[in-house]
Amino acid sequence: MSDASNTRANAARPATGPHYLRIGDRPILPVGAHVVPVEGPDWPWRVGPEAFDRAFEQMAAAGLEAARIDLLWSAIEPEPGRYDEAHLVALDAVLEAARRRGILLHPALFIGGEVGDAYWDVPWRAGLHPHHDPEMRHLQAAQAAHLARRWRGDPAVLAWDLTDEPPFWLFRDTTDADALAWTRELAGAIRSADPGALVTIGTAGQEVGWGPFRADVVADQLDFATVHPYPIYEPDLYPDGLLGARMTHAAAFETAFAAGAGRPVMVHEYGASSAQFDPERIAAYDRLLAWSSLGRGATGFFAWCWTDAEPAAFARAPYVRQPHETQFGVTDWSGALRPRGRVLADLAAMVRRLDLAALAADGPVASAAIPVPHEYARPYDPAAFGLADAPAGLYVPAETTWNPDRDASPLVRGLLNAFVLAARAGLAVAFPRERLDGAWPAERLVLLPAPLASTSNTLHHLRTSAWAGLPDHLARGGMVYVSCSADVAVPEMAELLGARIVDRAPAAAPAVLHFVRAWGPLDPGQELVLPAGDGTLATGSVILAAAAGSEVVAVDAAGEPALVVAGRGAGRAVTLAHPLELLLARTPDAHGPADRTWAIYAGLAAAGGLADPASVDHPEVTTGSLRGPAGGLVAVTNHGAAALRVALRLPAGTRAATAIGPDGAVGARLDGGATEIALEPYGATVIGWRVEADGRDRGATAPDPGDGP
Repeated sequence: MSDASNTRANAARPATGPHYLRIGDRPILPVGAHVVPVEGPDWPWRVGPEAFDRAFEQMAAAGLEAARIDLLWSAIEPEPGRYDEAHLVALDAVLEAARRRGILLHPALFIGGEVGDAYWDVPWRAGLHPHHDPEMRHLQAAQAAHLARRWRGDPAVLAWDLTDEPPFWLFRDTTDADALAWTRELAGAIRSADPGALVTIGTAGQEVGWGPFRADVVADQLDFATVHPYPIYEPDLYPDGLLGARMTHAAAFETAFAAGAGRPVMVHEYGASSAQFDPERIAAYDRLLAWSSLGRGATGFFAWCWTDAEPAAFARAPYVRQPHETQFGVTDWSGALRPRGRVLADLAAMVRRLDLAALAADGPVASAAIPVPHEYARPYDPAAFGLADAPAGLYVPAETTWNPDRDASPLVRGLLNAFVLAARAGLAVAFPRERLDGAWPAERLVLLPAPLASTSNTLHHLRTSAWAGLPDHLARGGMVYVSCSADVAVPEMAELLGARIVDRAPAAAPAVLHFVRAWGPLDPGQELVLPAGDGTLATGSVILAAAAGSEVVAVDAAGEPALVVAGRGAGRAVTLAHPLELLLARTPDAHGPADRTWAIYAGLAAAGGLADPASVDHPEVTTGSLRGPAGGLVAVTNHGAAALRVALRLPAGTRAATAIGPDGAVGARLDGGATEIALEPYGATVIGWRVEADGRDRGATAPDPGDGP
């Protein structure tokens, strides 16, 4: 064995940790980009390893440490079971170039499509389905194992990405069962060939689109999950400008949503095209998207993509068919950093200063929970029918026939807008999955935004038996919030929530809240006018009646109770007569600076003393907290166009704090358990805090925090 081979064999390789990946005992949070050569995604027929070596050199100079690349199926396997050795040697050279430049390589397998509508099919497929057909799965498993053996134990390999954005773009009929079988077979093949290898899948839109490769289906087979948040491609969910609050929280939302399936989550692709948006606005978007998801536990970042296409490629597929794909780079085609490239370099520089082991090893913390219906995670699961205790005959849900193509988007819209409202109110939200034993989440505040309490579509709501766990949650001092659509149905609602439904509200009635008691930042006499519904039950309101002993906080346009608070045990139940979250979902740029609907969620936090221990009282500034054995990190992001100075509350017992940015770290003065921070428009920072008695924050290379301003 050569000296170089001995060095590689003895070097520590990436492995899983409690939350972050690690090398040896050191947690890592890789920051990099996906490299597509300027000549185009069909690179095996156009360029050699030197194109990647140039990119890796530039990336290392920018302070990046990881690169994701495409391994094209048809280039590796021109015939079934025959691998092109010359191309494999070229891939070896790409890996060696990454090692030489200090870049961790993250290869994505079985690439057919990657850019625009491009799909380079294997010419010998003969109409077979790559996810469903056993022979096709066997061939893919064999290739994955071959590559894993070839690079077995190599510490320059970050992880194997089984493929990019499945289901493969030509195969939209992939089922959950297909996705699970495919993932299990390929992941098993890699681990058999290289037991220490890490495995993931680069998924896009699977959580928000209820796709077969969502984390609830495949995460158990993976070492970490991924999201590719592209809200610019999801106008039904994100009907906003690039810097709208929904847009800039997209990665944080998808990270938290996918993490509820049980694996840490990496933000694996993100970005926007300079052919469609101003480069400086893209830079601001990237900053907010990345830093806010860092605070929600994201374990790595790969920007899409490293470079723009060269002008000569504009005349070739896929660029000739999708002009926006030409300018997604963090550099232009000559290699000069675009504004978003500088933001990516800043992110990498800041991450290098973080003491992840001491301040973030336990991952993100949440102050509120939104349970995700079991039907979303496991549709038509016989274990959820409640018929296993005794013989019950053959039950077949008729919904499979009268609603065969169920749409998850109303559920996702509700979850997304609740997430943004909570963030603007100083609440971090987790998305635990509904439990079949009826136990409620451990978080004191449980949010049930519409349509979670509805009845017509089982994909959109909790199981009826879930309500049986509410009394125990309230008895422990918990709090529950329920927003009602005209499709709501809650058995024993008056007893559980302190309010009951009288009727559906008239469709023409405006969705208004007149406050008769103080609620968070809202005073008696103030009014909130909500967006109008679309005439469907999903966006319709209800007429509520308050049960005896309940408190009416706000009334509707007709003077009927619209926001009702009831003491239950040691806890509280809060019921809203309007489907707030679904009304906002239909409104472009709904969460703008003039919007005050977040105050409803702020009232929840105030009523229960439930605001995040590290939070800011400003709707444009949102926070995300990570915890470790010695303290924590708080990512603070300003989603507004104005510069701000705000006070950041820190957890009780904080002894020292440090502001950490790409240019360094500086001690932050504590005053009454808070520290004042300055944020540029669309700016961000990270605050490290410690509970150590000696008052020194070892989370960054910084002076003693007592020396700060």
